[in-house]
Amino acid sequence: MVPQDPSEDTTVETEQDGADRAILPLDRIDHDAVRVVRRLRRAGHEAYLVGGCVRDLYLGIRPKDFDVATSATPEQIRKLFRNSRIIGRRFRIVHVYFGPKIIETSTFRAPPRETSDSDDPLILQDNEWGTIEDDAYRRDFTINALFFDVETRRIVDLVSGLDDLDARIVRTIGEPALRFREDPVRMMRAIKFAARLDFTIDPATWDAIVEVAPDIARCSRARLLEEIYKILRSGASRRSFELLVESGLAPHLLGPYAAAYRERGGLVTPSEAAPGSAADLLYRHLEALDDYHRSTGLVAPNSVLVATLFAPFLGEHPTQMPRREAGALLDGMLAEIGGELGMARRDREHARQILMGIHRMMGKRRRKRASIVHRDYFHDALIFLGISVGALREGQGELEFWRALAEAHRPRRRAPQPEAKPKKKRKRRPRRRKGGRSGERSKAVAQEEAAESSS
Repeated sequence: MVPQDPSEDTTVETEQDGADRAILPLDRIDHDAVRVVRRLRRAGHEAYLVGGCVRDLYLGIRPKDFDVATSATPEQIRKLFRNSRIIGRRFRIVHVYFGPKIIETSTFRAPPRETSDSDDPLILQDNEWGTIEDDAYRRDFTINALFFDVETRRIVDLVSGLDDLDARIVRTIGEPALRFREDPVRMMRAIKFAARLDFTIDPATWDAIVEVAPDIARCSRARLLEEIYKILRSGASRRSFELLVESGLAPHLLGPYAAAYRERGGLVTPSEAAPGSAADLLYRHLEALDDYHRSTGLVAPNSVLVATLFAPFLGEHPTQMPRREAGALLDGMLAEIGGELGMARRDREHARQILMGIHRMMGKRRRKRASIVHRDYFHDALIFLGISVGALREGQGELEFWRALAEAHRPRRRAPQPEAKPKKKRKRRPRRRKGGRSGERSKAVAQEEAAESSS
């Protein structure tokens, strides 16, 4: 039942078609997101928390961020929040800033209008405004189409998303193949959610991914690279790459990167990879990367992610490869493959420095090369060294040595000094101006003294 006094109760009831389903805690909801929703409502607009934050709250996971969906247009949202700006062309949304935090606020969308080319459903523009019902049915998966009402404290479920959350299933809204052709990146998102949440993919949805996999190459390289980085940071990158390979997405998504495995045993699933092969090393590095994200809660920089992807090409014992040979191999692969994948030059160069730095850090004469601590890439190299040790299962002693050295060279904060008493300001005598009264008086005195001396 609904609490009689919501201001005092710390729980929320969810409903689907008017029926109570469960009670969820409210203590993990970001207060700035609630402020955005309530300001929009005071201005006469509908507004809800939406998407992944509602899904995670229902599953008992702390959301990473909070998104808002509203009936207000981007221009109306912008007028209500001075600390905001409109971004995007294909999908216009508003970012509301609270310091470094962003509350992503979007307008209810309606399904895009049909184009003249009915054989190509690819969405190029997605700025048709609609109602909450329109917005729910145009979203990708049922588990992401949930709306949270902060006033009534209920979850609005129009697509049976709560049923799929209870069954731990990733299912598209509508006909799967059509939804993936509209936006092929949704196939990557389905795999990412299944891996991160430990869900299964609905059979019809999985079959559509296998069928539509080649369409992934139609998306812009920037969007694909962004999703690849999200997968690598998800804490479930190993399982995600396994699903990418099983579904047939990997060759179309990774292109030249996947092709580079052909001469090294192929990019296959973990069960099919030979021990010590490039694919086996990739999955071991990805598992170590997941352990880093889960254990620290930190986000690895792009350069570390790139180094993780290219480390398997150096073999199971990278320090045994001559330094010049390793450098030439990385130069060629990072320039050619990394460039085709759209990786920034800075990230590729930094990744090369990391991998070559590991070659030095794991060497026998590491103590004579402690100057590497002062290099700008050392911190990232130390992160990757921990990943490498976890993947290759060797070098624990070197890792501890470099961590201790890094700690010793960490700049220490100075102890706060007691505040000194402010010095008293010395009063200055006013300067006498030439030709002023003081000057006239001294002249008169001089004339009197001259008269007295003459008398």
